[in-house]
Amino acid sequence: MPALEAFGRKWEIGSDDLVYPSIRNLLIRIPWLIATAVVYSKKHKTLECVGAEYIEYFLYGSMAILSLMALGDILLIYNSSRGGIMETEARRFVPLCLYFKFLLYVLELAWNILGTYGLTQRFFVCKEAPETHILIQGLIICNWVILGLFLFFWLFQYDPCGSNFHTEYKLENYENLDNTHELPFTGRSHLWKYRLKILSCLICGEGKSKSLQNVYEEAARGFAYVFDGILVFSDIVAGLVLQCLRTELLRKKLNENLYGAQNPFSYKSSINYDPMTRKLTVPESDDWNSIPAILHYLNYALAIFTIPSAYYYHAGKLAKALCLKTQCCNFVPWRKQYPIFAEHDNCCYGKTASLRTFIKDEDLVYASYDNSDFCCPFFIAMDHSTKSIIVAIRGSFSTVDMLVDISVTPIPIDFPGYPPNFKAHRGILNVSKVIKRKLDQLDILPKLAKAYPEYKILLTGLSLGAGVATLLSLALRFEYPTLKCIAFSTPGGKKIVDF
Repeated sequence: MPALEAFGRKWEIGSDDLVYPSIRNLLIRIPWLIATAVVYSKKHKTLECVGAEYIEYFLYGSMAILSLMALGDILLIYNSSRGGIMETEARRFVPLCLYFKFLLYVLELAWNILGTYGLTQRFFVCKEAPETHILIQGLIICNWVILGLFLFFWLFQYDPCGSNFHTEYKLENYENLDNTHELPFTGRSHLWKYRLKILSCLICGEGKSKSLQNVYEEAARGFAYVFDGILVFSDIVAGLVLQCLRTELLRKKLNENLYGAQNPFSYKSSINYDPMTRKLTVPESDDWNSIPAILHYLNYALAIFTIPSAYYYHAGKLAKALCLKTQCCNFVPWRKQYPIFAEHDNCCYGKTASLRTFIKDEDLVYASYDNSDFCCPFFIAMDHSTKSIIVAIRGSFSTVDMLVDISVTPIPIDFPGYPPNFKAHRGILNVSKVIKRKLDQLDILPKLAKAYPEYKILLTGLSLGAGVATLLSLALRFEYPTLKCIAFSTPGGKKIVDF
């Protein structure tokens, strides 16, 4: 839905996103209005103390402001809930309701300042009716809390670029671009870069890392492209929720069509099965794309996750490997030495040691754990049982990987042999180019291919690593015609397979 336009600028919230905040305010103000009215009706005849006149004036004013605020919330709920997602004309009075509420908030702020001053000067003390003094204290504290929430809410929805979105972020400006990699790095992009750096700093302390600046910029371009004045964050959340509900509904209908509405097994998993389901019998096969071979190669896709994956699948082997195969344990006399060809590992080479719980020591050729500036960890290993040279690429596992994932704007694949209109995910394509450049610098694959001419090169990965392996295979397929790629949970799914 289009972003809300009010006070001469755009806000990062839709005109139909104000229903629940208004209901929350209404549920807070109505009880205070009732409590104020009840206390005043019971105590106003006994107010004969010095501060009685101030108490009456303040309670009168508070009840009037609370009533107007409740009216404003009701009007906002009614107008914000009208129409469908894109029917903004039905919600055309929402800005007017916000102007009315803003004036009331200014009035409430002034009234609360007067009330706070009265409390400090003890104007509202009355021994004959102590309940009124407690009520006024509660009202003032509650109003300050509400005003603070109001300020925080609108600061969170504030768009620093909202005043010039009419000229910079019109949808037709994006539609006229021949390639999305030509998106300008505008003020909105700077804003998203700043936000992403703060988020990364809060999560893992990497916000100031100079090696990640390109990643931040590319991700910021994507966010600026998506949230361009047409969409707001709640649209993305609503779309994901609706997609999950749609998938669940389709699965439910499929189960009912296959097994009937009374099938007790229909909702126990996302897999369609009935009581007659039996374990799949997998025939033995030497084909590289057979099920046993695919499960075999899955071990390599999991191995690159190093310590967490080794802990999950080979906890006993991991403890042994960390004791006997790290470089910190050179004092072990029976420890067999193997050459280390690993980059960006820790000081004891613990990641490489955990990697060797999946791979024989002598079969590991090279490993890189560099996870900066569009680079994912990967390794090269020999698999003599299947006569394969394995290149396994890690999937999403860090904040940097998350930033790569959200760099979603498509850009042309400039690998030789592909048409210029053939595009791919910006972040994944950049990672595949970085790994391709590193492989060319290392010159390992040509040497292995020459030393083992009967072996095939096989690329594999999981999730983000699957997408990188797919695009990297496109870059290497002309150089290595027998190259194979087995990707698990590939971004793009069936569309990649069809291609």
